[in-house]
Amino acid sequence: MNQNIYKIPNTQPYLEIMTGKLTGKLAAPPSKSISHRYLILAALSRKPCIIEKVLLSEDVSITLHALRLMGFEWENRFNSISFSGNREQPADQVTIDLGNSGTSARLLIAIAAALPGSYLFTGSARMLERPMLPLIEALIQLGVNIKHERGYLPVQIEGGVIKGGEVQVDTSLSSQFLSALMILAPLTEDGLHIITSGSLVSHSYVQLTSSILKTTGIKIEEKKAGVIIGGQQKYKISRVEVEGDFSSASYFAVGAAISGGSMLINNLNPESLQGDRIVFDILRKAGAAVYWNNREVHVEAGKLNGIDENMNSQPDLVPTMTIMALFGTGLSRLRKIQHLRFKETDRLEALIKNIRKLGGHISLEKDDLIIEPVPLHGAIIPTFNDRRIAMSFALAGLCIPGIKIENPGCVDKSFPEFWHFFQSFTRKN
Repeated sequence: MNQNIYKIPNTQPYLEIMTGKLTGKLAAPPSKSISHRYLILAALSRKPCIIEKVLLSEDVSITLHALRLMGFEWENRFNSISFSGNREQPADQVTIDLGNSGTSARLLIAIAAALPGSYLFTGSARMLERPMLPLIEALIQLGVNIKHERGYLPVQIEGGVIKGGEVQVDTSLSSQFLSALMILAPLTEDGLHIITSGSLVSHSYVQLTSSILKTTGIKIEEKKAGVIIGGQQKYKISRVEVEGDFSSASYFAVGAAISGGSMLINNLNPESLQGDRIVFDILRKAGAAVYWNNREVHVEAGKLNGIDENMNSQPDLVPTMTIMALFGTGLSRLRKIQHLRFKETDRLEALIKNIRKLGGHISLEKDDLIIEPVPLHGAIIPTFNDRRIAMSFALAGLCIPGIKIENPGCVDKSFPEFWHFFQSFTRKN
C-alpha cells in the first residue's frame, strides 16, 4: 500500500457520502485471499522466494506478523515480500493475535499443527465468537495436541509431526476449514484424504486454494466429497505476482451501474478462479453494459432489473448485490446466503437492519434474502466494524442524500485505499 494515499482516520466517527456518479479508471488492488495463501505457501516452501504486489491490508499484515512469530524470516520492499527460506523454531510458546481475520485464523492454526513449537492463537472479541470447531475436530482426528474453548479461540497447539490419513471436516459453515487442511496435507507424512460433510459453502474459495497449490507443484486428486493430497510434497515457489481483486473491483463496478456512471477497471484476470468474478456477469444480466478488453473491464450504467442469483459460492458479493437490488426494477432474490451470519459480523442482520433504516423493504425467507425497491431516505449507517457493510452502503449514498457511514476506518481490513478512490471518482450530479 502506498503510505502517501489519503485514508479516513480510524478516529473519525462517521463519513457523509456525497451523491453523484461514480466515474473513473481504477487499477484493482491485489487480492486479499490470494495474498494470504501465497504468503503462507512461500513461508512453508523453506526456499528463498518473492511474492510481488501483496495487498498490505490489516488482515494480510496479521498473517505476515504471525508468520514472523512462528519463526519465518521475511522482508517487505515496495509491497514485494521476500522470504529467506529460513525458519527458527520459537524457544518458548508464542501468542499470536489474529485480530478479526478469519482467513488468518483458519489457515495458520492448521499449519501450526505441523510446525514444531508451541502456539497460542487468540483474537478480537468477534473472532472469539467465530466458529472453529470443524477445523479443531479435524486436527484432533489427526492426533494434534490442541486445547480450545468449546470450539472457539483461544486455541493452544503443540506443533509437531503429523502422520496423516483419512480425516473428515464439516464445511457447512466455512470453506476455510477445507482450504486449511489442503494446505496442511503436504506437510504430513502420509498425506490426507479429506472427506467433506455438510453442504460446501463458498466453493469458489476451495477451487482457488486448489489452483494455487497446483501452481506450487502440489499434486491433488479431487473426489466427489473431498480431496486426496499426498504427504511430504514440497511447495515450489520462486517469484509470484498477486492478481487484482474482483471483490474490491465490485464496489466500483456496481457503484457506476446504480449511479449513472462509468468505470474502467484494469489489473483483472478474466480467467481468474476468484468466485467474485461473477459480479460482471450479474451486472450484465441486470442491465448494465459490461465490456472486456484483455485485463480491463468497462462498466456503464443502464436500466437495472431485479436479480435472482444463488450466492452460496460468492458470499462476499452479497452486501454489494443487496445494494444494487435497491435500485433495480422488481423483486430481487439472493439465494443460499445463510453462512453470512458467521463473518466479521452477522452480515444478514446488518444488511436487514441498515436497509430498514433507509426505509427499504428487505426480508429473509429461509436461506434467501428478498429485496423490493421502494423510495429510500438518508440515515446514519452502523458498520458493525465490518468493511463490506461500510463499502456497500457507501454505494447507496451515491443515490440517496444524507447517508453517513459510521466507523469508516474499518475498510483498512481489506481495502485501505477505498475512500481515497471512492471520493476521487465521485462526480457531483
